[in-house]
Amino acid sequence: MNYELTTNHLVNVDEHLEAAILGTILSEPRQAGTMLNIIRKRSIFYSTRHQLVYDAIAELYAQDKPIDLVIVNRWMRAHKADQDISTSYLLDLMGQSYLTTIEPHCLILFQLAVKRYLGQYGRDLSRYAIDPAIDAFALISRLSTDIDAIMTNVTAMQRKTANDYLRESFQDIEDKKAGRKTGITFGIKQLDERTGGFSEGNLVVLAAGTGQGKTGVATHVIRHRCIDLQSPTGVVTLEMTGKEYMDRFIAAETSYSNSEINKGIGVDEMVLFNRTRRLVDLPLYIHDKPDEFPQLVLIIREWVRQHKVKVVVIDYLQKIKDSRFIKALERVTRHSGDLKDLAAELGIVILLLAQFNRDWEKRKEWDKRPMMSDLKESSSIEQDANAILFLFRPDRFGLQYADLTCDKYTMELAGAKFRGAEPTDRDDPWLLDYDGACNRLAPFNTLKLKAGFPRLEQFPKDAAKSFSEPIKEGEEGF
Repeated sequence: MNYELTTNHLVNVDEHLEAAILGTILSEPRQAGTMLNIIRKRSIFYSTRHQLVYDAIAELYAQDKPIDLVIVNRWMRAHKADQDISTSYLLDLMGQSYLTTIEPHCLILFQLAVKRYLGQYGRDLSRYAIDPAIDAFALISRLSTDIDAIMTNVTAMQRKTANDYLRESFQDIEDKKAGRKTGITFGIKQLDERTGGFSEGNLVVLAAGTGQGKTGVATHVIRHRCIDLQSPTGVVTLEMTGKEYMDRFIAAETSYSNSEINKGIGVDEMVLFNRTRRLVDLPLYIHDKPDEFPQLVLIIREWVRQHKVKVVVIDYLQKIKDSRFIKALERVTRHSGDLKDLAAELGIVILLLAQFNRDWEKRKEWDKRPMMSDLKESSSIEQDANAILFLFRPDRFGLQYADLTCDKYTMELAGAKFRGAEPTDRDDPWLLDYDGACNRLAPFNTLKLKAGFPRLEQFPKDAAKSFSEPIKEGEEGF
């Protein structure tokens, strides 16, 4: 199927409007930029003669040449189009220049062209649907691809000007001051305060070595988005199954350990059901099949289109398959760049988990703290990411702070890179408590006092209701 807007249609046509727009441009050339900002393809015009006039205006405008009757007529002769577009025809167009402003009329013309294309696309789709030689699932896949291509084509025709972005910036500042809008938060107080929440279109990389808590922190972010804010969130898990991911949520909600949930030993069913009520009907979408990268992109697009997903977690980068690339460096380089582009195109935040190489474990004592070179295939990731976060568990290596406050729960979170915010110092990261057994984060140095998170049965009887109420937008996290 051809994604381009074509003219082979008989409906959704207004040649009088086409003539009025072009005639207005010939009479008032200063409006040419407005038209060309909205109408970027000649096929938006149905009439072939109108397409030729559009070509002349677009080329003259690009070359910064005058646009008037004489110059356009000369252009037609130079391009051997003067038999179709005579001087009298151009004068007739100028006689229809009754529009005082052309922007809304250009938008109407643009919409008519889109409808013409969709009508043709629907007819093609109907023809393919009754063809017994075409596989139904292949047709569905092709349909999804074509819809994305249509949206890309439409978006390309509606490029914004600098003034549009300026208005967006002012509106964004005004909304944030009035409390009507916040950035995309992760539910970690230090991080959210430093960034003000991430912006739509950001690629955020969360990297650590094996067993340092990447999935646990991702679980916390997902719970914050889905439970606290009721914001649709997608998860692509390439290391665990969807059921195993949900087990992590159950452990975090009930404070039963991952092991207890896995074995089913010592789990009180009444406690389990009461404490997991918040997990019912979560706006959470999980994909746990080892599909290749192009298929994962289609799935993410579908989440955004159908469910308005704003955050997608991918666990993790180095596990993404792609038969187009043999070498890991080529694969990771391509995927990090494509995911950055995807986030920007869809207006979402992608939280991309990534693995360290093994060299960091060879360093001694506090020099084990992460650095950019620890990322596998780090150059492309460092370049593409809007933010890079590192995790480190000092107690795992027998390390202790001078004030003896480091224990088995201590987790260091470092903001190694931010665009638009100050990164943390490598030797002065943010400190959190992390209970890996039940995948929960807490303010630093609180779990040692509690000896871990209390179970539900240790709360007062009326605590279950209040503890299950979601945090409202604008309230502080831990």
